[in-house]
Amino acid sequence: MRTAWLLCLLMEAACVVRAQSPASFEELAQRAQAAVDSNPAEAVTLFKEGLALRPSWAEGWFYLGGALYHLNRNQEACDALRKVTALVPDKGVAWGLLGLAEYELGDFDQALADLKKGETLQLGGSQEFEIAVRLDAARILIHATAFYEAASTELRPLVVQFQAGSPAVIEALGLCALAMPRLPSEVPALKRAVVNLAGKALWANLSKRPIEAASSYRELLEKFPHEPGVHYANGMYLVDSDPRGALTEFEKELQADPAHWPSLLFSAMLELKKGDPETSIQMAERALKVVPERHRPLCRAELGSALLALGRIEEAIPELEAAAKLDPANSRPHFYLQKAYRLAGRKADADREGAEFLRLKAEEDPLGLPNPSGDFTDAAR
Repeated sequence: MRTAWLLCLLMEAACVVRAQSPASFEELAQRAQAAVDSNPAEAVTLFKEGLALRPSWAEGWFYLGGALYHLNRNQEACDALRKVTALVPDKGVAWGLLGLAEYELGDFDQALADLKKGETLQLGGSQEFEIAVRLDAARILIHATAFYEAASTELRPLVVQFQAGSPAVIEALGLCALAMPRLPSEVPALKRAVVNLAGKALWANLSKRPIEAASSYRELLEKFPHEPGVHYANGMYLVDSDPRGALTEFEKELQADPAHWPSLLFSAMLELKKGDPETSIQMAERALKVVPERHRPLCRAELGSALLALGRIEEAIPELEAAAKLDPANSRPHFYLQKAYRLAGRKADADREGAEFLRLKAEEDPLGLPNPSGDFTDAAR
């Protein structure tokens, strides 16, 4: 797939090269562009010759980066593409391609930042290229245990718009459904069957195929009842339609792995939602001991909201304040802080937190981090 979408991207910019090139330069630029398809190694040489004559040739740096990426010369591709982003910082396609090359080099933090910047600036008209960008972004997020973000911001558009049933998308969905923080290359051969079936189940659910989804989740439980993540995946599927059934599935997951933090975290949410804040506190406290650092703000927000539900206001406020400090862009802690401050008689603080909640809520992706109303569960099941 890399060859098809990459050649398409490079062809789209050919007219720009000709329009901006003087006669003495035009022939070299055209030869270089023509060689991208038939002989990318020769194209690299020709682009370098052209760029030696005109270092400010942004399209030449872009073509060179694309040709090098095509040849799996990813470090050189990154060097060329950074020239493009410096010369034309609003070229989303260049940022996206740079992120793909950085992903291949294992520079995941930088890759994710550049992939997301490319998405923000628009990735052009190639669906194949957008799929490649979103898949790599989702893989990085899954590997970093950010299953929520991966499911909601990257994988859902692929299900809705593009190649929803492609093996690569199914694989990413499966890793997300099972809360398995691995890259595709790290999945053992013996685990591929369960990842594939979990991915198909989640794909069917996200794509609004209820009969197929129910059948796939049932098959997942029947074939792999003892595989890690399977009961959690089924629990997430049941969260909205059968919360008690979801809790039962999370309990089964925790029986096999008491440190399975996604099950602890969602159990805490559901226990609070069904009116059992004491059990919610127990689950949130257990989760805090094992959850990855990036999810501690969410755990502390859950703990604070459960304490607040019990009227333990002075204990709730520090937890909610910590959650807001650790994750300042998340509106959830501010919502509960507003309530806590009001109950504590701190009107000015309550007004401030209420205003901050409204500001952040207006900016947030509605498919962002989970909350009791089920924003995440719709995306992650």
